[in-house]
Amino acid sequence: MMRSRLFSLLLLTPSFAFAAWTQVGEGTASFDAKGPAGFKIHGTAKNVTAIDDGAAVAVSLALKDIDTDNSLRNKHLLEDTQAEQFPKLTLTAPLSALKAPEDGKTLEAEATGHLTLHGQTRPVSFKYTASCKGTECSIDATAKLNVNDFGIKIRSYLGVTVKPDIVIGAKFNLRR
Repeated sequence: MMRSRLFSLLLLTPSFAFAAWTQVGEGTASFDAKGPAGFKIHGTAKNVTAIDDGAAVAVSLALKDIDTDNSLRNKHLLEDTQAEQFPKLTLTAPLSALKAPEDGKTLEAEATGHLTLHGQTRPVSFKYTASCKGTECSIDATAKLNVNDFGIKIRSYLGVTVKPDIVIGAKFNLRR
C-alpha cells in the first residue's frame, strides 16, 4: 500500500533518466469503511514497504499489521481476508504511469495500478500527491475499492454490516 494513504505511489517524468527509487523510513497505511447510521471504521498500519524493481513500484503491507483500535474487529478483519493464506495487500504501478514533480514542487495526479488482495489481482485507479525536495519525495496516495471484487465476504456482527466500498491509502518517502 500505504505521508500516508494504502495503498500508493511514485514518480518519474519523461525528462528524467531512470534512477532507482529507494524507500526512506517507515511507510504507513490507512483504510476507512462505513456502515449504517454513520458507523465508521478507521484502520492504520505501519511497516508499509515501497519497492522499485526498475519497471514498477510495488507498495505492500501485511494485513496482520492493520489496527482498528478494536481487537475483535481486528480478528474479524484477519478472518474475513483470510490473512493466513493471503497475508499481504499490494498495489503495483508501472513507473511509466507515474509522474514526479520538479524539485521543490508538489504534484497531484491519478494513475492505474494493479491491487492484489485475497489472492486476486484487479486494476485499481488511485490518486496521489508527490512532493519532492532534492532527491527525496514524499508520496501520499489513496484508492477506492469494493472488497467484493476481491472475493471478500462482508460479515454482519450484532446486526451491523459494513459496506463493501472502502478507501485505502499509503504514505511513504522515496529517494532517487
